Amino acid sequence: MTTIERTVQDTALQDIEVTIVDTDVHPLPVSGEVLKSYAPAEWRDKVWPTGHAVTPIPHFYDTPDSYKTMSLRVDAMPPNGGVAGSDPDYAAKQLLVDAGVSIATLEPMCDAQLPQAEHVLKSTYNDWLADVWLDQNNWHGRWRGSISVSAQVPEQAAREVERWAGHPYMAQVLMTPQTRGIPFGNPHFDPLYEAAARNGFPIATHLMGQTPFELIPLYPVGNPAHWHDFFASWPLLYVSHLMSLVFDGAFDRHPDLRVVFVEGGFTWAMPVMWRMDRIWEQRKADLPHVRRRPSDYVREHVRFTTQPLEDVDAAGYRDYMHMMDLGNNIMFSTDYPHYQFDGDSPIPEGLDKGLAQKIMAENPLRTYVRLNERETTP
Repeated sequence: MTTIERTVQDTALQDIEVTIVDTDVHPLPVSGEVLKSYAPAEWRDKVWPTGHAVTPIPHFYDTPDSYKTMSLRVDAMPPNGGVAGSDPDYAAKQLLVDAGVSIATLEPMCDAQLPQAEHVLKSTYNDWLADVWLDQNNWHGRWRGSISVSAQVPEQAAREVERWAGHPYMAQVLMTPQTRGIPFGNPHFDPLYEAAARNGFPIATHLMGQTPFELIPLYPVGNPAHWHDFFASWPLLYVSHLMSLVFDGAFDRHPDLRVVFVEGGFTWAMPVMWRMDRIWEQRKADLPHVRRRPSDYVREHVRFTTQPLEDVDAAGYRDYMHMMDLGNNIMFSTDYPHYQFDGDSPIPEGLDKGLAQKIMAENPLRTYVRLNERETTP
């Protein structure tokens, strides 16, 4: 047994009090060949082409160190080699031991341009995640998985949810917000939403891909010129989806649906809710299916994750948090092992202790109802 395994084992062989739930952790396969081994045989050379050509790095609008580290923290690279996030034991040492995380929700990042190829790719990731992270390396019982699905083929996505509905460590459904012009409230997604809600899974969404043209969100004035533009305006994509979920009636059609916006911030939510409420009050007759104030739907059905936190003074941040009145809707996340990792100072100093406790554990446990089934080690 290695030193890392012994360190994790010391904290895992006893019942764990759930004090920190990390809702945004990104595992990576050791290699493309390992992932490819989980794919259907007829797709292996279609999704992962053969040959020796070097594929250009796709993160055109990614972090400043993309070409060196693919946006991953250098200190998260396993001591035995490999990319950050590819060694479950080393990730457990850094997250579960050093950062004190009780439970971590794993969100693989993968997408493709063609609908069927993306479905196969995500299905393959689900098989890999379930085997490597949730079975072989989950003896401590503290990894939770995401069922990756394609937003392009909601009927197949629904079947993928059903395929994993009985897995004891799957906690949510994960899809990209880059939906090629179809907002989240559109009935296009109803088969997926129905399957997720019926099986107790929230729908989480996290930006993926970031290629220059096909998958990056396109703004009304065209493509952003810099990574800085893209990252700062990322929440605009979530604003559009949030308004659609409310005004297009998704929460009325699926009263048990919960949606988690991951890594897009949350301070933008308050002015958006105010604006939706005011417009609805003035023109509610136009939307008879929206029977309550839009902000009520948001507070009941929507969750936001903390990372990245805006860099403001603690007092101002605390006041804004109370003014937002979204204490039940915000959940802790670190973005491990990306360079933005917030594990060292995840919550601003001076934040109300009760509110901090909600963000760190209570809200995730209420949102991911399946976490409560295995809060302690087996």
